[in-house]
Amino acid sequence: MSTIDLIILGSLYQSPKSAYELQKQVEARNLSRWVKIGSFTVYKKVVQYEKKEYVTSKTVKNGNMPDKTIYTITPSGEKTFKELMKKFSMAETRVFLDFNAVIVNLALLDDNESKECLTNIRESIHNTKMQISEELPVHENIPLYGRTIMEQQALLLEVLEQWEEDFEKQLSGMKGDRG
Repeated sequence: MSTIDLIILGSLYQSPKSAYELQKQVEARNLSRWVKIGSFTVYKKVVQYEKKEYVTSKTVKNGNMPDKTIYTITPSGEKTFKELMKKFSMAETRVFLDFNAVIVNLALLDDNESKECLTNIRESIHNTKMQISEELPVHENIPLYGRTIMEQQALLLEVLEQWEEDFEKQLSGMKGDRG
């Protein structure tokens, strides 16, 4: 099971929801920024959970609105959720950054292509940092657990900015040694 399972089961542990409500909560919490989770995944997961008896479903009608299916976590689902909480809290901390695949291949590019990629990485880190910095004041009223993740990401991006700058200096020094 993955962090996606932990997120969805955790949401259902809070309260019963439809798949649509689960997806909206993922979007509202900006979780798709850090975990690759889309609406198709949410719908697929709740169907899997029902087969595994982690959730039950009930179709409800609300006036003239279309029927919707509400998912409620079962005792087995609660147990799985708590096991996942323990598993992921003890797991090795891994930071996956897509641009690391670019970094390990930079030497294969000519100087201009390499500089372009580094510029793209620098700008991406900076833009993401600015985006989170702008969102933090807007989300100051969100619960501590959600807000602290945004603060964590802002701090990581500050460190990444410094790392990228140092990396570029090291690369410039290497090129100077070859010349």
